[in-house]
Amino acid sequence: MTVPVPASSLAQAAAAGELKSAALQQLNASINPTTASAIAAVIDNNETATTTSAPTAPAPHAHLHNNEAGFQNDTFLDTTNDTQEAGSFEGPEKLLEIWFGPAPYLLQGIRTIPSEFQTPVSEEETLGGSDRYGLRIVPKPVWDEMLAIVKCQVLNSIQNDCMDAFLLSESSFFVYPHKLILKTCGTTTLLMALPKILEIAQNYCGLEKVWRVFYSRKTFMFPERQLHVHRDWKDEVAFLDRHFDHGSAYTVGKVNGDHWCLYLTAPQDDCLSHITSRRNSFSSDTVAINNEDSNNDVVVVGGHDANEAGTQPLSIVTRECHSGSGRESGAASPIASSPGLSSASSLSSSSSSISIASSSSSASYLYPSHDQTVEILMTNLNPEAMKRFYQREDDVPGTVGGVRVDQETGLAGLFPQAQLDSYLFTPCGYSANALQDGNYYTIHVTPEPVCSYASFETNIPVGLRHKKSSKSRSVSGNNSAGSSSASEDGEAAEEEGKTKQDVVSEATYTGPETLTDLISRVVEIFQPGTMSVTLFSSHLTEDGQMESERQMERRQRRMVKAMGRITGFSRTDRILYEFDGCDLVFGHFVAKA
Repeated sequence: MTVPVPASSLAQAAAAGELKSAALQQLNASINPTTASAIAAVIDNNETATTTSAPTAPAPHAHLHNNEAGFQNDTFLDTTNDTQEAGSFEGPEKLLEIWFGPAPYLLQGIRTIPSEFQTPVSEEETLGGSDRYGLRIVPKPVWDEMLAIVKCQVLNSIQNDCMDAFLLSESSFFVYPHKLILKTCGTTTLLMALPKILEIAQNYCGLEKVWRVFYSRKTFMFPERQLHVHRDWKDEVAFLDRHFDHGSAYTVGKVNGDHWCLYLTAPQDDCLSHITSRRNSFSSDTVAINNEDSNNDVVVVGGHDANEAGTQPLSIVTRECHSGSGRESGAASPIASSPGLSSASSLSSSSSSISIASSSSSASYLYPSHDQTVEILMTNLNPEAMKRFYQREDDVPGTVGGVRVDQETGLAGLFPQAQLDSYLFTPCGYSANALQDGNYYTIHVTPEPVCSYASFETNIPVGLRHKKSSKSRSVSGNNSAGSSSASEDGEAAEEEGKTKQDVVSEATYTGPETLTDLISRVVEIFQPGTMSVTLFSSHLTEDGQMESERQMERRQRRMVKAMGRITGFSRTDRILYEFDGCDLVFGHFVAKA
């Protein structure tokens, strides 16, 4: 995929030499000596190139910043990708997902940028959508600065009342009130922007801790072309461990074959105890988020009147949860200890004691309580199917060309209710973001035969049962007599509440009804030779309560069963992982001859 590259300046080239020493010192703290030496060679080579050919060659970009959260001089040196050959683009993405709270409405008190960080924003840089709070109050130029560290830029953006979606020169960036999802391909240096992200969250939103973190990527096609810590999974893990406590790293699948790397932290439910309210958004000292009489209410305490001077702490109070939830997680902050952090108030709780109640916000019902995310990573794509992702003579590249691809491939009809934003690159390549209420999907395609790759990711709810069993259930969630779902270990009739399919049937939704349907539709469009599928599912029920052990075991069986037969493919791996707060099923498939 060919992407636009921002021009560099001679002033930036001059700055690169001054930053070399600080850069190596910082990077040596978190990566092994071999990688550090390789980085030194890259920097030296780029300095030589800059000195001998500055009038004609693009200069490297330098960025240095200090982080108030305690990470001083985290440095990024952006070098041009001199080793990348034409037609050999690194399609597999790096994916970073940072949650600053378990639910969006817990951050509703964050609506005003502190005065010391307020700057004029042009009309073109103003983002739409109503009821902006939490991370969504951060101005776009601030995100642009962070993305420059990653080595990418915003091409287009769409918004709704729940979230913002930025289409990037290398993949996608999603901003919810309570979490960020950054997905970048090529030789982008995603993790080098992590300190900046934490700095932005603290400075603009008062968020000094994170609830949990996910970082993942597929095996790289050209690992030797990656920069900095991204050259080796062990270095990426060491870098993440330096910034977060309680992290765990996994290699899922065949180590000597096509595998998937995952790093995640456990839920840290004291994350919001450090928020200091500097806002004037609350008119009372106590606001009950769940107004219904329940033993699982979540109450936000704090805030001040618009005319009141000073600040008050904003904290979370959780009432006793029902006895069916017995799993606990650590309470310490996942951000590594640093001198810049201090607690405004304390909170001791566990993941089993927090329930996701409904909010008073008009858009709150659009955010799903149960989080389920599917990612389909495809390689060895059919060259005939890939011809539609090349720019034609009569094509207008960009969003206009993207619409043509949407219609020809059938991607426009995958989730017809979604707001779709797509982009056709020159001379080939395609990216798309789509929003549907509080959910999204994103697609990225590298069609060149030597490095063909496509990814599809979504958290739009789909059922885990087969069509026959899901249709046999009533809207109330009661199992009808003779339904095939009753045969699923003989326990489906005991389920409490609504199933995923029930929620889908009640919403204004058309599209794939089950995970199998979704995978089949995507595979029909891209026709891969091999693919890896990941399915994440949280331990919360549809009404926001923690699952009982029995409910969790039933859902895990459905997850494994859903990663079953795909027409035209042989499954080579199917693995279930149980984590704190969520489960993962990984499947690997190879097309039949």
